[in-house]
Order: sequence, then C-alpha cells, then structure tokens
Amino acid sequence: MIDWTPYLESISEKYAQWETFYTLTDVEGKTRPSKTAPLLRDLWVQTIEKERENPQERAERPEKPERFTVLDGLRKYATNHVLLKGRPGSGKSTALARLLLEESVGTQSLRLNQQNQAKIIQIPILIELRLYETSILDLILQFLKRHKLIIDSNTLESWLLENQNFRPLLLFDGINELPSDTARQNLKNFRQQYAEISMIFTTRDLGSDDLDIEKKLEMLPLSEAQMRDFVKVYLPEKGEEMLKQLGNRLKEFGQTPLLLWMLCSVFDNNQNKIPANLGLVFQGFTKEFDIHKRDREGVKISENLRRWQNRLLQHLAWTMTTGENPTEIKLSISKNQAEEILIEFLQGKISYPDNTALEWLEDLLKYHLIHLEGNDKIAFRHQLIQEYYTAEELKKKLPHLRDEQLQWDYLNYLKWTEPMALLLGMLEKKADALRVVELALKIDFRLGARLAGEVKKDWQRETIALVLGLNLPQFFTILLLGETRSDAAIPGLLKALEDSDSNARRNAAFALGKIGSETAIPRSLKALENSDRNARRNASFPLGKIGSETAIAGLLKALEQSNRNIRGKAAAALGKISPETAIAGLLKALEQSNRNIRGKAAAALGNIGSETAIAGLLKALEQSNRNIRGKAAAALGNIGSETAIAGLLKALEHSDEDVRRYAAEALGNIGSETAIAGLLKALEDSNSDVRWKAAFALGDIKGLPKNKLFMLKNNNHSRSVGGRGRWLPPPSNFVVELILYIINQVFLCKCIWN
Repeated sequence: MIDWTPYLESISEKYAQWETFYTLTDVEGKTRPSKTAPLLRDLWVQTIEKERENPQERAERPEKPERFTVLDGLRKYATNHVLLKGRPGSGKSTALARLLLEESVGTQSLRLNQQNQAKIIQIPILIELRLYETSILDLILQFLKRHKLIIDSNTLESWLLENQNFRPLLLFDGINELPSDTARQNLKNFRQQYAEISMIFTTRDLGSDDLDIEKKLEMLPLSEAQMRDFVKVYLPEKGEEMLKQLGNRLKEFGQTPLLLWMLCSVFDNNQNKIPANLGLVFQGFTKEFDIHKRDREGVKISENLRRWQNRLLQHLAWTMTTGENPTEIKLSISKNQAEEILIEFLQGKISYPDNTALEWLEDLLKYHLIHLEGNDKIAFRHQLIQEYYTAEELKKKLPHLRDEQLQWDYLNYLKWTEPMALLLGMLEKKADALRVVELALKIDFRLGARLAGEVKKDWQRETIALVLGLNLPQFFTILLLGETRSDAAIPGLLKALEDSDSNARRNAAFALGKIGSETAIPRSLKALENSDRNARRNASFPLGKIGSETAIAGLLKALEQSNRNIRGKAAAALGKISPETAIAGLLKALEQSNRNIRGKAAAALGNIGSETAIAGLLKALEQSNRNIRGKAAAALGNIGSETAIAGLLKALEHSDEDVRRYAAEALGNIGSETAIAGLLKALEDSNSDVRWKAAFALGDIKGLPKNKLFMLKNNNHSRSVGGRGRWLPPPSNFVVELILYIINQVFLCKCIWN
C-alpha cells in the first residue's frame, strides 16, 4: 500500500504561497517576489453551450449557462471529466495549483474513525503537459518523485486501475502546450483507458483539441469591480491615480489577472504612467522584473550580459516556438539544449562564446524570466512571456519576410497567433500592420478579425474596414466584428441591433457583449425601451456583459420604468454583472408590484451573492407569491451565509410546500451544522419532495451526528417516503434506513472533496 503522507506534506509546503498570492515565480518556488499580487479568490467560470451543427440555427430551448466559482465548477464536474478553457493568463494554472493545495490539505486533515463508512480519500496530482517527453505515466511519476514519493510504473498503473481507498484526482494543465500530435493522441488514449478516474483539463480557448470532453467550462473575464479591487490592493497609494488614467481602457488592459498584475507592476515603476499598448506593457514588465529581482537579491551582473540579455531571450524564445516542425512548439527544453542554442547564437559575435553562454545562462536562470523546472528543464515563467520575446524577434524579421512566407510559415499555424497579436501592438508603421491583417484575412477570416483588433487604436478603423470589405453574409460579418473586440466595430453592430432580422439583432447583441465597451451602453439602454420583447432581451445581454458602473447606473434607472418587461430585463442584466453597487436597486425591485420583477430581482441578488442582500431576501420569503418565495430561498442558498440560516429554518415551517422545499435545498447549499435539527424535523414533512430535499441537504452537511437518525428508528412514522403511501409501505424503520442510506451515499461522493 502506498504511503501518501510525505507526498501530501510536500505539496502543502511547496504550494503554500497559492493560499494567498498570485505570483509569476515557479509554482514550487521557494522565494516570493517582494511585491505579490493579491489572489483573486472569486474568479468565475460558466458552462459552455454545446455547439450546434449549423451555427445559424437557433436552439428551441437554449441551455442556460451555469455559473460557479472556478474551484466549485471544477469539483462539480471532475468525476466525469471537465475541460477548463480560458484566455492566456486568465488563471487556469493558478486554479489547478490552488485545487491541488486545498485537496492535499483537506486530505491530511481528514480524520476517519472506526464507525465512519466513508474511507475513500482523494489524492490530487498535477500533470504539467508542457513537460511531456515519453508518456503520461512518466509525467505522473516525475511529479510524484519531485514530492518525495518514488514508485515504479507498475505500482502506479495498479493504483490507477484499482484505487479503492485512495482515488486519484488528475489535474492536466495545458492541452495546448503538448509538443506534438503524438503526445495529444497519447493523452486522449490515457483518458479513455482510465475513464473512471476523476480528471480536470485546461487549455487555451484557441482552437485546440478538446479530447472529446463533453462538459466544458470557460473562465469569465474579470468584472470591473474585481479589476478595481485588485488595483487598489496592489497599489494602495497609487491605485486611484492609475484607475483615473486608465478610464475606459481598464478592460483593455485588465482582461486577465496576469495582464492586470503586469500593468500594476509597470505603473508602479514607470513614474506612474500607463503604457500606450499591451506590447509596451510587456516591455516594461520584463525590464522591471529583471532590475528588481537583481536589486532585491543584491546581485550585480556584468554590463555585457545587460546589453545582450534581450537578444538572448528573444533568440531562445524564437527557437523554442519554431520547434522542429511547423506545428510543434516547445515550452520547455533541456538545459543542454538551451546551452547549445545560446552557444551557436553567440558564435562569431563575441570572444569565448562557449564559456560566456554557460555563464550567462546561469545568470538568466537566477535573475530573469526563465527558470528551471521538473527534470532539469528550462522554461519561460509563463507561455505569454515566451510569446512576447518571440514577437520581439518576429518584429525584426518582418521586413524581410515575403507575403507568401508570412502567410504559409506563420499566419497559417495556431502557435503563431499570440506572438502575431503582440507584434501588431508594437509595430511603428501603419503599413506593416495593415499588411499583416490583410494577409491574415486571406488565410483565416477569424484570425484576421482577431488581429484587426490588436493593432494600435488609431489604425483600427482601417483594419475594421478590411473586415467589412470582405462582403460576407451578414451573419458572418457580425460574428467577425465581435472577434475584433474593437471599439471601431461598434457602430456597425449598433446598426445591426436595430435590424429587422431577429437573428441579426441577437448576434449583434452577443458581439457587443464580447467587445464589452462602454461605447455601446447608451444605445443598448435605449433598446431596452423597444416595444419588441426580443429587442429588449438582446439589449440586456451586452449590458450584462459590459458590467461597468455606467451600465449599472442605467440599469438601476431602468428598474424604475413603468413597463414591467423593461424592469425585468434590467434586473436580469444586473444579476449578470454581479456588483455590490446594484444591490440597493435590486432590493428596491423586490418591492415592485409585478411578481416577475420581484422574481428576477431575487434571482439577481442570489447571483451577486452578497450578505448585504440577506435581509431583503428573508423578507421576500414572506411574499404572497410562492414563486417569489422559492426564488428568494434559492438566492439565500446561493449566498451561502450562516446569517441566512435562521430565516431559512423558519421557511422550513412555511405552509407552502414549495417554500419548504427551496428552504431545505438552500440549507444544504450552506451546509451548516446549525441547520441539522430543522432538517431532521423536515424528514417528517407531509410532502415527499421536501423530505427528499431535507435528506440530501443532511448529506451535504459535514459532521452530521448520524446517531440522531438511528434514534429515529424507534419512533413511529405513519408516512412513506413516496408520499401519500402510494409506492412504499409505511414501516417507520424503512423510512429512516432509506434516509441513512441516502446520506451515506452523499458522504461517499462528498468526502473526496472535503
């Protein structure tokens, strides 16, 4: 039997920084930057709707996306495998690192007594796919070895196949980082061979293989409130000034936690100035990281290396990205390979290139944005950093590339998309930028549209004109305008928002939400007043996506409209934004005479999840309309606060069975032992649905004293679980034994996460 204790202790020690900080150091780094970014605990994901064969067809009943905090979503779907997609730097790897830490700590703290029937323990293992060389099993063995557990491949395979008491939770980071098609096929085969094991996968949202995984989650962009909070925590004295300078550009630069952190770092060390574009943010960040790391550790490097370091890193990144064939990208290489690359590069340029290359590589590893990771591999600290240095090298080569060469050797392959996007923000000549976009549109419409929105702001009217000049059907034109994420595309989309064709209006609304610019807010708010209900629904979508304070103010005002449909759509949009600012308006909407408005306001308050809303929601439990009471109870469960328990326990005794059912479910979501007595009493409810909800709610509560249930076996019960005695006989012992069985089953499922 494998002793997992040393492994779990090693994980808890080496990943401890992920409990509090978001850093760009090695995941297992022993040191922490002098100024770390606050960890964003409330990053959100939502389920991805299954793609239809014909994208122009509208689903009769479109699936409503579910939203979760990122760790809750991963835990919910890991059993049957889940794929987490997101933009570069959106927090996918951070989420896996935190999940690894939390599960390791949770497993160590699990105390099993002799009477506990749940003896299944979850063992999390992180598999960084960029390190792939021979097989998935070897990657797992390497990770275990780095954390004080040495076993052979036969032992590992036996455990993966049997795993009776200690079940694996495999965390695969970076499908898009696999070095070859062979590696991707091996991963797909591994997933099929061990289909019964819980697995989580991450990848960029950039056309990579999804391994045929059915359940997919996507990282949601940071809300404006999250961005502002992040900036103020990282820069307590300068944050307000930075936000003032950014103005409407906050979303442009703060799309992901990584980019926002880099921007804060550059602003802090750049005389409180905001760089003009994303490429300059990378330039400033790489420079400041280098200087501050050396200064902090009191190390002086030679002036020669200082002059050469950017060229060395650019050449190293270029060679790794180029790979050995057009589709391959290397995100890690052996130290020997890195030495050979630098030696060859320095030949004929300096004296003693061999010794100098070795010395400079050691200094770069210590004081710059490359590091050593598992199995003596060298990698950049984030794939985006490698892509930035690749873009710098591509910038030097661009004038010498023929059109055909640029198209077929670079624009034609996915691995060059991010470097090309960064390059366009750094180009100094408009003609060069227009050339790249025009050539990209001839290769791939979506790629060209994406790159059209990456050029400097002053040139985007002309690149958007190139997209419009394709003269494609309206459906595809609207889709491509959304792909640009450019303000220059908004006038055309606003025009489409008023089109007579309902599909055009809907697609334009989706595209506006994707762009997320405040420019679209006034027209969208006006569209909320349209007499056509579909137009109102379409208008609410971008408002919910944009999520700025400007949108909130307009939506709160819309809650006061005389038209109930407008008020309803405004409440729904506010729920999607999820800002604390909206709570006061939504609480007021709970007092509206129209029940639909009250219901949507209650649901929106649940989405926001703030304790500030609890008092109003508890009051809503007393509404005469049972739909409102039900939604209020569900919202209280979503908030998940102990403060809500007293009101929910009272709702368990309500005369309306729907309210009792919702209250039982909400108490299960909160999972507090305080609710046990009330839920035990609810096991005797006259309604079967209430009894079932109470049983499952009890199963969700850790530390439930099951002896209380055993005591119930001696009591007389006159009702069957089935309700009205239709399908189960009434013996009392059977009822309680069934409830105990349900709770034990829930424990068996839940214990692996707690």
